[in-house]
Amino acid sequence: MKTVANMDANYGRIRRFSVMAFTGNKQGLAGFALAKGADGRGALKRAKNRAGQKLVYIERHNEHTVLHDFYTRFGATQIFVFKKPEGFGLVCHRAIKAMCELIGIKDVYAKIKGSTNLQHIVKAFMLGLIRQKNHAQFANEKQLYLVEQREDLQNYPIIVGEPSHCRSDSEIKYDEPMNFSQIAFGDQIPYRKKPFEPFYKKLPSWENHLLKTEWRRNHKEVRRWHMREYGGLKDHLTSKFPEADATYAFQIWMKKRAEAAEKEED
Repeated sequence: MKTVANMDANYGRIRRFSVMAFTGNKQGLAGFALAKGADGRGALKRAKNRAGQKLVYIERHNEHTVLHDFYTRFGATQIFVFKKPEGFGLVCHRAIKAMCELIGIKDVYAKIKGSTNLQHIVKAFMLGLIRQKNHAQFANEKQLYLVEQREDLQNYPIIVGEPSHCRSDSEIKYDEPMNFSQIAFGDQIPYRKKPFEPFYKKLPSWENHLLKTEWRRNHKEVRRWHMREYGGLKDHLTSKFPEADATYAFQIWMKKRAEAAEKEED
């Protein structure tokens, strides 16, 4: 709520109240409206009633965050919204935080660029939420499979969107963007600050640490790659040479143990 005024030739400066109301049921249904009036209570009541008449349903991912990262804009206000995992919380402007609580969004990160006008923030954020697309829509637009890779699942590829018709390699242009974030942001690249370097990386002891751990610096990445590509700690030669499997010795030991148990029973 704020006080606005306009000049009249007969009555001079006329003051009124301007109220923007936002309502929601915390389950994806939300709406907002703007109303003005000479009386603050009347303007508040009018804005509340109008907001209840302009409800829209917002889709959420697992009922806790947005469907995907997106860029939205209204006037001079630009907002970059990032999808976050459960437990992250609401790290955003106070207006966006209040809207998310009423919509039912529990985990999101939003960065505002430009004007922080409250009405523009509300309108820009709602436009971005309404324009969201689910995975099936993205897959059908690109006519390609949509694959998700998450660090908590060791970057194992999971198909989340399947098109009705998939294009072949020859039909895909060489300069066509294939990054999902780039497509979702609409070719707008968010600015990310370079993380600060820890102080201990400038010490002479850090060089000694790197030399000592150089032999195993890529073990975790290689392990994840084998799990992702072959479903275990093995490679393309495992079918021909079973000893190439990292669990080969364990399998032999289990086999001998089972045979020994069978002999004891006999």
